[in-house]
Amino acid sequence: MKTISFLLAILTLTIAAFLLGCQTEDPKAKALRTLTETDRLWCQSASTDLNEFISFLDEDVVWLFCNYPKLQGKEAVHAFYTKAYENNPFTFTWTPDKIEVSNSGDFGYSYGTYNLVFLNDSEIQPEIIRDYATVWKKQSDNSWKVILEADF
Repeated sequence: MKTISFLLAILTLTIAAFLLGCQTEDPKAKALRTLTETDRLWCQSASTDLNEFISFLDEDVVWLFCNYPKLQGKEAVHAFYTKAYENNPFTFTWTPDKIEVSNSGDFGYSYGTYNLVFLNDSEIQPEIIRDYATVWKKQSDNSWKVILEADF
């Protein structure tokens, strides 16, 4: 009798483990998780590698600055940041207050606060703190690309 009870317990645990292993992650939850990670990686690249930073942008990205003409396209954003960094080196970080994805999981947005610190030889380093909003689009390879960036 003990053997049968033991075998039934093992069988029950095996079936439960199998069923738990077969569960798939909700597509929207998975999209949110991957977008959050993508945003984190994009932020890491912002102050270390301009080309990697630009790689997160869609070819047709629109970049809206506060009090500056809009930039249209990945190359325009790359040229802007290349020149800006050459003229006045800076670090660029942000903290999202919210990241969300559409029910279909193919669009997302984030918003929060960014911090731009200009690097110079003086003890006082000018700093800009502003709010931002980013719109993301999921690509055919399941990566995320920025299609709209705006600061306020």
